Amino acid sequence: MIDAIVFVEDFASFVGYLDANKPEALARDEEGSMTMPPVVVGFSRTPAAMKGNSLGAYFRFTDEQAAEWRNTPGVEILAEEIYNGKGTADRVYQQIWDDPTKLAKYDTIWDRVRTFEDPETGETHTVEQPKFGMIAEEEFTS
Repeated sequence: MIDAIVFVEDFASFVGYLDANKPEALARDEEGSMTMPPVVVGFSRTPAAMKGNSLGAYFRFTDEQAAEWRNTPGVEILAEEIYNGKGTADRVYQQIWDDPTKLAKYDTIWDRVRTFEDPETGETHTVEQPKFGMIAEEEFTS
């Protein structure tokens, strides 16, 4: 298994590619039409973090799926790590924190620091949420 953070800069074009080349990768309704909004299916992932037309998600791929998605037009794997239980997500995210180019792309889809106003007090609060998601990790024994 491979844990990975996937980045898609142009989701609309990516959906068009999938619809034409890998239609089974998109959720379909009873009549076989693509659901709206489009949903990519076939593997474990978090809900997508999306801004504008770009998105990212945390995936858990089989080795075969990882190989396929690495070579899919419009998909960039920002970080990946062999899943080996607790700590895998931390290692995946660390690859992004350590690379300014990857971090810049990640920041286009996710606000790591969020500011909000408490409706009762009117006070402004800042919360750090560096990770948009991860998949549950269990103790791993080989």
